[in-house]
Amino acid sequence: MADSQIDVPEAPTAATAERTRRSIPQSTRRLLFILAGVAVLVGSVLGFYFTSDAFDERIAVTVAARDIEVGETLSAEDLTSALVVIGSLPHVPWTLGAPFDFEGRVAIQPIPLNALVRHDMVIGAETAPVGPELEVIVPLDLSLATDGVTERDLVLLADPGLAPSEIDPGRPRRVVREFALTNFEGSQMRLFLPPEEWAEWEQLLADVGGVLMVVPIGLGGDAAETTERLNTVWSAQWAAANTEIAQAIANERPTAGPGELEVVVVFDTSLVPTAFDPDALVLLIDPGFEPLGNDPGMPRSVISTLQLEGFSAGQMTMFVQPEEWLYWRSLPEELGATPMVVPVPEGTDIEDMTRRLNSEWRASWQRSIDELIGER
Repeated sequence: MADSQIDVPEAPTAATAERTRRSIPQSTRRLLFILAGVAVLVGSVLGFYFTSDAFDERIAVTVAARDIEVGETLSAEDLTSALVVIGSLPHVPWTLGAPFDFEGRVAIQPIPLNALVRHDMVIGAETAPVGPELEVIVPLDLSLATDGVTERDLVLLADPGLAPSEIDPGRPRRVVREFALTNFEGSQMRLFLPPEEWAEWEQLLADVGGVLMVVPIGLGGDAAETTERLNTVWSAQWAAANTEIAQAIANERPTAGPGELEVVVVFDTSLVPTAFDPDALVLLIDPGFEPLGNDPGMPRSVISTLQLEGFSAGQMTMFVQPEEWLYWRSLPEELGATPMVVPVPEGTDIEDMTRRLNSEWRASWQRSIDELIGER
């Protein structure tokens, strides 16, 4: 039996390795080299990613919680914090009190959402306007804001109206605009506006008598619906008040008796410092006239007493007999001026009051005569 022969492979030699390397194609070797480089790069990136936290110097800074436009007044709620790697960039470190340092200040440049907020981006509300803006102070009546209002609250601003009277129909209250309270100072707003808007606010304040009423809309309230309801209610109240006054005047108006005629007499009340009872007892006064040139004039003097009835707005309506009607119609022409009236205080001696007034007025007239003669 022949012995079996086993082939034992030769140990690799330098010559064998060289032959193997030369047998790998050039393109394959290039691909392996690129893959090795990519592996090194990926390893470097992953190493930086997993180790960067150890070198991260992020700090809490103050940033905008919303987009803030030029001219807007900031509140603490407009600011928040963010963790960032700030480096050498100017910033305001975040603290619990940081947002309140900006409370009530006005933005002088746009501040986008999440942008760093610095003190040089705002000015105090009490400082001068920015650029061509003009300042207007808007006085506010908060009597309808029973729960109070704060900066940036959306409210309705209303004309307080004017109560009707016998001589003036007044005007109803009405909502004039919807507005977010800006630079709110408790009982007024301090606005900085372009000239055109400034002129609009100035005219609005003049039209409403200088003060606007504040009506809170309330959370979830509908401004348009609230405006319509308020204007409807206020208009009805104003109309009812005018109707009531008209009815009262009609009820108090005297009516003509048999053979009587109506005459409206106008009286001069310039001698009376304040308003008086429309049904007062008065002295009827001839106003006289000052001496002038060769005309000696005439002193004021008491004509008679008169009981007013429903005197209003400087005049009184009377129903009298034809003779008296003619007297009142011709009196202003005979006197050369509107007759004057002076109320008689209760308990006054009318004769004594008449005597004293006539004496004072005659003495005054005499002094005028003497001065006129002295000038000649």
